[in-house]
Amino acid sequence: MWKYIILVILQASSLAGGQAMFKLFLNRMGKFQWSWTYAKQVTLNHGWILLIMMGFFSVSFLLWAYVLKKMEFSQAYPLSSLSFIFGMFLAFFMFQESIPFTRWIGVILIVVGCVLISMK
Repeated sequence: MWKYIILVILQASSLAGGQAMFKLFLNRMGKFQWSWTYAKQVTLNHGWILLIMMGFFSVSFLLWAYVLKKMEFSQAYPLSSLSFIFGMFLAFFMFQESIPFTRWIGVILIVVGCVLISMK
């Protein structure tokens, strides 16, 4: 059982990493335009971020497929909420966002919920 919980933690952290890279990409791309020229320019200038993002999302997808195959859905799916916690820490450390006290309370509630869901 703990093996799958560790895999869910890795999956959730990969998903949050992919989302953080997507945010980084969006922050660097400037004003959005609907044109092929703009898309090509942005991809050439910031393509490395997209590659890292796709790597994170690929790892997340593969781990999630394995976890869903091995765990009960009613247990695995709520554990995926751990990605919110990883995302919040990335927002704090990577983007220097201010995290209000109420969100820290939310993190505690998510952790408590995940512990309860992990118990059989």
